[in-house]
Amino acid sequence: MVPIHGGEMNLFPKFLTVIFWSGVLTICLSSSVTWSNELQATGYLDLRPSWITKTGGFTTENTAEMGARITQDTSISYMQGFNTNLFDPLSPEATSGVRLELSPGAVRTKINNLWRDDRAGLSLSYENRVYLPIDAASRERGFVTALRNYIKLSKSFSNTLTLTLSDAVIPIIHSRSGNVSPMGLASPNGVFENRIQLETDLQLTEKLSISLPLMFHQTKLANFRADAIGNDSWTFYVCTSPEIDYAVSENLTLGLAYYNIESFFNTNLSKSQFGQALESGEFQFVLTASL
Repeated sequence: MVPIHGGEMNLFPKFLTVIFWSGVLTICLSSSVTWSNELQATGYLDLRPSWITKTGGFTTENTAEMGARITQDTSISYMQGFNTNLFDPLSPEATSGVRLELSPGAVRTKINNLWRDDRAGLSLSYENRVYLPIDAASRERGFVTALRNYIKLSKSFSNTLTLTLSDAVIPIIHSRSGNVSPMGLASPNGVFENRIQLETDLQLTEKLSISLPLMFHQTKLANFRADAIGNDSWTFYVCTSPEIDYAVSENLTLGLAYYNIESFFNTNLSKSQFGQALESGEFQFVLTASL
């Protein structure tokens, strides 16, 4: 992680250092598996038409991913999010039409079954994502990269019930410590994030499944300016995103999902706001096609 305290700086050498050690960690973890002779192509397209309850707007939130499975438990891929606006009652007419907006892209490495105990139904996996400023919005706020490092411990209680506890440690690098809006409002960029998630997976039938996650995010903001909102502080975010899926075939899944946009608590956890958070959510229809 590179702490940033104002001004532009040359982050290229530090960026290379972070990438180097991320690669070393991936290679070390991969050394415990046997490499296959042939790569297997992997990929999916996830389309999510969404209704925003608070504004009445309609969007789509989508992800495409292409990559290769190197071994049975090891894969590498590139994932790209892209959203479109279908109807936004709050936007001026000139900007209310269909708009394509990219999210930061990511190179993802996954290693399943780093350790497992079949008798106890336990397994440990690792995932690394290196995010890239593909989108204009990220570049405008000085985003360089974020390195997500997930450790996931799963416990299978039966063929129906599985619990997964994961922790994501995320150094974030920007070219500057904050930004000032055209209205003169100063806001610091994030420099570090930790994401803890507890997910309950229920396999109700061979084709019907439910996912019930609870997520707790902690973000450290940079020391930008004394008048910046949340300057040099920690902020917290608590949310959920339940989803029910039906596997139409081996390569096609349909589902319904929901997630709250506003946190269940305010940014310093001093006050709950469950009603406000639930009202701020998005309902989504899910269509996932995979290779």
